[in-house]
Amino acid sequence: MTSDTIELVERVRRRLREHENPCEIAGPVPESAINAAEEALGVTFPPSYRTFLRTFGGIAIPAHLGIVHDFVGVTHENADVVKRTLEARAERKLSENLVVVGMGAGYQEWFCLDVSRTQPNGEAPVLMYDARDNALDQQFYDDFGQMLAEVMGFVADSLEQPLD
Repeated sequence: MTSDTIELVERVRRRLREHENPCEIAGPVPESAINAAEEALGVTFPPSYRTFLRTFGGIAIPAHLGIVHDFVGVTHENADVVKRTLEARAERKLSENLVVVGMGAGYQEWFCLDVSRTQPNGEAPVLMYDARDNALDQQFYDDFGQMLAEVMGFVADSLEQPLD
């Protein structure tokens, strides 16, 4: 995750506040909490996701604004990456190599890191999992940083458009 993406998230948060729409950012997560989440899930998070957690903790935007509206982090109990992933593994037989890091705009669309396909740089692709069909859909992003940048870029562009 780049400094440009961090700046983009902050710009989107300011613009949403101007439009009286909430952009909830959980807040930075300590390294110890990130390590505990990795241990609980039996995975190693990619660098872009670790940076996201250390910087933002988790982000939720209004659902109608983007393909991903909840960037799941290490936060309060009901939106935590560990809780969501373990529930998905138990209830939907989600594979052990998938980690739920985003909630899609569509009902039961989950965006998951596939840590079994980690690249030499440590990054992992983000796939969409359709919980209604209990099936992987397709790869959407090369990594978590790309997902965050593209979704927030789309939201920023949308907020620049005049309201009809």
